[in-house]
Amino acid sequence: MKYMNLYRGYEKRKEAINKKISSVIERSQFIFGEELDALEKELSDYTGVKYAVGVSSGHVGLVLSLLALGFDAGEDHSEKEIIVPAMTFFSTAEAPAFLGMKVKVCDIDKYFNMDIKKLESLINKNTAAIIPVNLFGQCADYNAILDIAEKNNIFVIEDACQSFGASYNNIKSCSGKLGDIAVTSFFPAKPLGCFGDGGMVFTNNEKLYNNLKQLRHHGDEGGMIHVKLGTTGRLDNMQAGILLEKFKGFDDDMEHRRKAAEYYSEQLKDIVKTPEIAEYNTSVYAQYVIQVENNRDEIRNKLNELGVPTALYYPHPIHLAPALSKLGYKEGDMPVSEYASKHNIALPIDNDILREEQDIVIEALRNVLKKQ
Repeated sequence: MKYMNLYRGYEKRKEAINKKISSVIERSQFIFGEELDALEKELSDYTGVKYAVGVSSGHVGLVLSLLALGFDAGEDHSEKEIIVPAMTFFSTAEAPAFLGMKVKVCDIDKYFNMDIKKLESLINKNTAAIIPVNLFGQCADYNAILDIAEKNNIFVIEDACQSFGASYNNIKSCSGKLGDIAVTSFFPAKPLGCFGDGGMVFTNNEKLYNNLKQLRHHGDEGGMIHVKLGTTGRLDNMQAGILLEKFKGFDDDMEHRRKAAEYYSEQLKDIVKTPEIAEYNTSVYAQYVIQVENNRDEIRNKLNELGVPTALYYPHPIHLAPALSKLGYKEGDMPVSEYASKHNIALPIDNDILREEQDIVIEALRNVLKKQ
């Protein structure tokens, strides 16, 4: 058994994907082109957002979003503070830190998302933006976040790198209604993943859209006239074509993924802490994460011996990352995130997981826990 069997997603679309790849190669239109244009249109229509900009990764999307909001490369942003959750992939904090901004960290709630009760106390005159993360495929509490941001006149970047296809109060993630800008990732393991790196940025703001298009192409306004400091941040045409084919049937894939997650929860709720989904959310379960009380590493080792691979999301909270040690955080500062980092286990899940595979996982976990 694989932790994620990504081949099956290709296999069921093999003929169409191969045809699309061959078409791109035959035309040799690898950078920009009709596939990228079509994908941006498809995904903007799907989410209901006005503008979508294909980028080379979710991380690059976060960096470009900050640049587009006016935090220009090469300038001193050391007084600007960006609030991120403690439990997330490193990129959420790395993007603002990379631009010389000060990262402030907020602990998480029972849904693994930014704790709104702790957010407001972190805001001061230097706060420039909040980057909530829709961790494991469910959205943060955006009504509260947007209210705080509006009162304090600060930006919100929706880190939707794990939540494309999810919704909050019937509002789609990446719709442009949950922040000034939204960013998603098409890393292969994502619910909608390509065959390499890729991402997309979404906004309803025309000025931000135009900025993003320039910034992903070295600040070029056309004719090699570079009006901004940007980067090589484009989504290539090959990956866009692959994503176009994988997007067909995406809602069915997400329904399968949700049913798989619900089956896990029903079968495991009596022996482990299963994921909680807020009543206002529809999750895409980018990961299916349980919590065990004790002996996490021993449990994982025994599951592996029984042929059940697992993963950790995330073994080190953001505030304890060595690269951010200058921020001055210490162990104990973010107790909920620190507990999660020591007790979380991610079980196998993907868009095509079989019920019999889930039964193997469930039986193995029950047997291992019975012997604890």
